[in-house]
Amino acid sequence: MVEIRFHSLGGQGAVTLINLLAQAGDLVGKQVQAFPFFGAERRGAPVKSYVRMDDRPIYLRSQIYRADFLVVMNISLLESALKEGTKESTVVLVNQREEEDAALKGLPFKAYALDATSIALELGMVVEGMPVLNQVFLGAVSYVTEIVPLEAVNEVIRRNVPATRQEASMEAARRGFTSVREVRGTGKRESRERTAAS
Repeated sequence: MVEIRFHSLGGQGAVTLINLLAQAGDLVGKQVQAFPFFGAERRGAPVKSYVRMDDRPIYLRSQIYRADFLVVMNISLLESALKEGTKESTVVLVNQREEEDAALKGLPFKAYALDATSIALELGMVVEGMPVLNQVFLGAVSYVTEIVPLEAVNEVIRRNVPATRQEASMEAARRGFTSVREVRGTGKRESRERTAAS
C-alpha cells in the first residue's frame, strides 16, 4: 500500500485534488481511499488530506501518520507537516520557488519541489485572490509517485472539468509533471525521460 498525506491551505484545492487523484488511481486498477481532515473550515486555514492506493482492498480507516509521500502545498506548512509523521523512506514534494530550495537540502528525505503557485497564476487559476493548485499538483504527484500516469490524470480532467476549462487544466497538469525538480536525493530520476502526452 502507498500512503500520501497532503498539507494545504483552505482554497488551494486539495480536497478536489485527492478526489481526482483517487479517480485516476481507479482508472489504472488501484484500490483507492481519499478523505480530507478539516480543522476550521475557512479559506486559508490548514487542511490535511489523505490518499491510499493498493492492489488489494484497503481496510484501514485511520489518518496517515507515517506517509510514503508527503505533499506540502504551501511552504509555510513544511515544519508542521514533518512533525505530523514520516519514516526513513518518506519522499517530500513541496510547493516553493527555486531560491527556497536550500531549506529542503538539509532534510533526511528524498525531496522534490516545484513552483506550483507561479504556474497556477500564469494560467489564471485563481479564486478570490488565491491560486488554485489542484491540477498542477495532479501532474506533479503523477511524476513523483510514478503510480498514476499523466494519461490517467488527463482522462480524469476530461471527465470532471467543464469543457471550457479542460485545456487549461490539462496544461496545468502537464506543467506540474514537467516542472518538478529534485532537490535532495539519489538522483535516480535525473535520467528518467519526462513525457507529458496529452
